[in-house]
Amino acid sequence: MNDYITGTVIHGEGNGRKFGFPTANVRPDTPVNIEKGAYAAWVKYDGKRHKGMLYVGTRPTLNLQEITYEIHVIDANPNLYGKRIAFKPVYKIAEEKKFRSKKELINALFDYKESAKVILSPFYSHHFNATRTHLDDIMTIIGQAKRRMKEQGLDQWQDGYPDEAAILNDIKHKQGHVFRKRFVFAAYAAIVFDKDPYYEKIDGKWLSNGEPYVTVHRLAVHDDFLGLDLARHALKFAERKARAKGVKWFRIDTHHDNRAMRNLIRDFGFTLCGVVQVRDGMRMAYEKKL
Repeated sequence: MNDYITGTVIHGEGNGRKFGFPTANVRPDTPVNIEKGAYAAWVKYDGKRHKGMLYVGTRPTLNLQEITYEIHVIDANPNLYGKRIAFKPVYKIAEEKKFRSKKELINALFDYKESAKVILSPFYSHHFNATRTHLDDIMTIIGQAKRRMKEQGLDQWQDGYPDEAAILNDIKHKQGHVFRKRFVFAAYAAIVFDKDPYYEKIDGKWLSNGEPYVTVHRLAVHDDFLGLDLARHALKFAERKARAKGVKWFRIDTHHDNRAMRNLIRDFGFTLCGVVQVRDGMRMAYEKKL
């Protein structure tokens, strides 16, 4: 699920607080369709985003019937009654189940909370320089990204590119990078310090003037790890590599209709510099000073 669900926090029965897990009982603005269970989730209120644990279900251990949407904000204890809130489930931790006792339920909640903290932490992403042994995993990630673009009506990556030859070229030049999360290869990115020939001509003007720059291409995230900020993590990783090399500029491009990428680029502080012609069409081109 890629969009935030909005709603109002209402008074519940206070069971979560009794168990040491105070929760915000949310009444969604519109009907939602989420499978019952426990989730790692992002939570937004008062203009800030927080890590959270979401429960969707009828609380069978307590012999209740009404379905609820309860959010526990991790590492905070805010008073949210009456407030507007937004939440986004990003990974299902466990199915709904009836525990044999309240003690067993509380133990499970502690486990779910620790799982949510790990899942939502970008620092629990292990980086590897891509090798040929990673090729099948990388192509799975790339294939999923192609399918999602097609479903969104984008004509980006719909002509076979990036293919194995492109990824093998990244590997050959030590530009390919994989990011593993929870023992699964979850994202791929090519981090390039060579001049990009497509950037030599721009309908607009770059901020820099012939200075070295880093760019990220072929950035893709596995279906199972969408919403966990892995694309953001890859860009931050590229920034760290650039600073370590003394490179002060970062360029990137994306399809005009790729709203998710455009939002990420905007949030990263890039400036729109113009439009460039790449191998399969026009792209919006951005740059920032590191």
